[in-house]
Amino acid sequence: MTEDRPDNLLEVQRQFRRQAEAYSTMKVVTDPRILESMVELSGAAPDARVLDVASGPGYVAMAFAAKCRAVIGIDATDRLVARARAEAAPRGINNVTFMLGDVERMPFAAGEFQATACRFAFHHFAHPKAVLAEMARVLRPGGRMVIVDMMTSEDPAQSDYHNRIERLCDPSHARALPVSEWERMFADAGLEVIHRGGRETHYDLESWMAHGGPPPERRAQIYEMMEASLETDRSGLKVRRQNGQIWFSHTGVTYVAAKAIVQAR
Repeated sequence: MTEDRPDNLLEVQRQFRRQAEAYSTMKVVTDPRILESMVELSGAAPDARVLDVASGPGYVAMAFAAKCRAVIGIDATDRLVARARAEAAPRGINNVTFMLGDVERMPFAAGEFQATACRFAFHHFAHPKAVLAEMARVLRPGGRMVIVDMMTSEDPAQSDYHNRIERLCDPSHARALPVSEWERMFADAGLEVIHRGGRETHYDLESWMAHGGPPPERRAQIYEMMEASLETDRSGLKVRRQNGQIWFSHTGVTYVAAKAIVQAR
């Protein structure tokens, strides 16, 4: 069941103002293989205008800017927008613009972009269907949308357990989605999924918690829930103990969806 968290935008802003530096330096955030793959999968031409939604520290937008004519990154957190601008300036990237904005109501015309992208942000959205519909609205017919995010189990009990752990670590986490829900959202937005890929990212629990910075009482709860998932997989996260540490795996998903070209009658 979708959990409506109307206050989540404020929670996202609080969390990422506090943890902008830690998030921006995570290996999975800076991984050039993910960035290059997103640009390639988008099929964006050198003259394309591209929109990066919830652009964070700007790495996705800058990867597109190296290949495309113009890129806009939009994010709701002022500190991340400032961080993205500070990353782009010394690299001499002058065809990317970073701006503050609400991704559910973006100030762009319908069909303005040849490609839209979003990485590691949908699990923070209180209304993911609305964001995806808005990304589809500003996408030109024939254009492509590329989304990279985590996914959760199709089992409701496992999914709920997983999302509870995520929120204990990072209260700005709204909800990871199962594949079935992703694909309903694409269909409802009138998009055709042309690629679905996946990969696992492995974390030791201590390093993973560093990105969220939970207080001691929440750290204790996370450990308790993870340990309870060691013998019986309550979370769908493949929790295990390696060399005395708790490790788990996020399953990531990459979607490429195309917007149909309307045929003239």
